[in-house]
Amino acid sequence: MSFNMDLQTALIVAGLVFLALLFGYNQWQIRKARRPRELRPEDDLPPMREPVVGQSTTPEVAAKLHEPPAQEHVERREPTLTPAARPAQHDFAAAAASAAAGSADADDVVAEEVALAGVPSETAVAEAELEAEVEGEVETETKAEAVVQPIKKPQPEPVVPEGQPMPATIDPLIDCIVPLHLERKASGDRILPLTGRLRRAGTKQIHIEGLRMEANAWEPVTAGHQYEDLQVAVQLANRSGPLNALEFSEFVNAVEALAESLDASAELPDMGETVANARELDAFAASSDVQLGVNVISDGAPWSAAYVQSVATQDGLVLSRDGTRFIRYHANAEGVQRPLFALQFGDTNFLRDDLTVKGGGQITLLLDVPQADQAGKPFKTVCEYGNSLAQRMGAQLVDDNMRPLTEASFVAIFNQLEALYQKLETRGMPAGSPVAARLFSV
Repeated sequence: MSFNMDLQTALIVAGLVFLALLFGYNQWQIRKARRPRELRPEDDLPPMREPVVGQSTTPEVAAKLHEPPAQEHVERREPTLTPAARPAQHDFAAAAASAAAGSADADDVVAEEVALAGVPSETAVAEAELEAEVEGEVETETKAEAVVQPIKKPQPEPVVPEGQPMPATIDPLIDCIVPLHLERKASGDRILPLTGRLRRAGTKQIHIEGLRMEANAWEPVTAGHQYEDLQVAVQLANRSGPLNALEFSEFVNAVEALAESLDASAELPDMGETVANARELDAFAASSDVQLGVNVISDGAPWSAAYVQSVATQDGLVLSRDGTRFIRYHANAEGVQRPLFALQFGDTNFLRDDLTVKGGGQITLLLDVPQADQAGKPFKTVCEYGNSLAQRMGAQLVDDNMRPLTEASFVAIFNQLEALYQKLETRGMPAGSPVAARLFSV
């Protein structure tokens, strides 16, 4: 019994000693970790960041940084002036109109990037000195001047002088406008954090502008500016259909919340009248929403997607962000690059597909009539470019029924286009104008 008691006592003492040693070791490790670390050279390096797609990122790089969206198939249309039906009211009869407009926003951003692309650097001449050693002495020889070829500058986008109002976006032709009367001036820094819900109502865009008294003009609310009054607008119609009662209610609730936050009074419109105006505008837009497709058909072997990409790139067309089409751009009167027409090669995605394996015998040139600036003569440009492709690639121009397109058919289509252009002009929204671009988009 005495032997067992001594053994138990020894084990207890050994356990206590072990715990004391373990506690002491932990305290030593904590003090060691808290000691100030010596500054190392790598501490001055900036932290690594994930790639960010910005406005200056080219469409090709942007698509490689982020996986492109799901590919859309655009049904080709014959080059006739059949209005493009809208899915909201016409049983989805014209998938081409909706699908072609599906990347309108993306293409708009590409247009802005093209306007900024190609600006030459300010370096004019690079000089280099040739040194030679002769018997231990260094002599400077003749400087070689590098010849710089002149680069044609594209027309820049209009620059708004600092302090001047930006161009207004809201247009009574296509917007339901709600005035907000402020009790006192409000700064853009105060207003902007309160506009989180004022982006979209359903599928309709919302815009908010402020009145600057010193400029006597409306402008998008900007930080650092003071505003006397505000106006908020929701778009009445787009290619998704007219503004409905649910979207109107969502818009009104967001406006009322903003007015309460700013101690402002809002002049809310009647819902029935607004929805009726939206339907009337949508009916007009549906009757004017026309797309033309011209097909280039191979007379021999099919083309590879790599070959089509090479031809389109050499011709100055720009790949869209989703990789499904090449875009030809044209600078409007303000110098802003806008899409003129698109080139599609079946269902090929030039960013994801294997271009050496993907092939076909048909190229489609698609013209979105209301979106293309009439001053750029888009239909004439499409016809000329289609003929050029046909000659260079051993092909012919046909419609979707494989009927050759003759000069007489082109003249007939052109005459119908003139009537459509006049219709849009009379309504106050010429083809290719900012208001038409908003109305004929999603």
